[in-house]
Amino acid sequence: MNGWKGKLYWFVEFVTMLAVLQFMWIGLTLLGVVLIGITPATVGLFATLRKRLQGEDDLKLLAKSYWKSYKTDFIPSNKIGIVLLVTGYFLVLNFRIVTAMEGTVGLALLTLMVMILILYAVIVMNIFQVFAHYDLPFSRYFSTSVLLSISFPVQAAGSIMGLYVLYRIFLVIPGLLPFFGVSLTVLFLTWMSSKTFRLKAELDGTLPSEEICK
Repeated sequence: MNGWKGKLYWFVEFVTMLAVLQFMWIGLTLLGVVLIGITPATVGLFATLRKRLQGEDDLKLLAKSYWKSYKTDFIPSNKIGIVLLVTGYFLVLNFRIVTAMEGTVGLALLTLMVMILILYAVIVMNIFQVFAHYDLPFSRYFSTSVLLSISFPVQAAGSIMGLYVLYRIFLVIPGLLPFFGVSLTVLFLTWMSSKTFRLKAELDGTLPSEEICK
């Protein structure tokens, strides 16, 4: 199919894929009673959309791939989720304590807490993409998430700006959130991370083989 009809068909198919994967994310999150379902559902969505960007456009195959990833990475991804959840809880708790402090010590601790929170946000933004792309020892997922942002600050800044733009769009059109809120956000982050991973592979000289990639 060529011309505008072909482009329209591609657009409708693409939008349908995003909506279906969004509903799968919701369903798989609920399947894990939210708390233990959201992390594998998110990891699986990153892995599935990575396949889409690599050229896989069959929705049925993508759905099967999503389910397979969800089951395979259920326990490993939940380990990451537990670490993020516990760390985030203590960071928020300490941040509330520090904001109540006054004087120079309070200001110094607040500055330190803000820096730690930024570091935590960077890890959250990158770690699921790193997990979906690389096969690494558990602890290295966290360090790699930080190092990638430090090594490629332009791509990291682009991801943050893109997330802000998506936030503004969803704020103006909240009706998009139930259908595309997560899938579109994950698609954007996957697209940005693919550029970062490619640059890293070129620098490491591993681009042809990608031996350490999943």
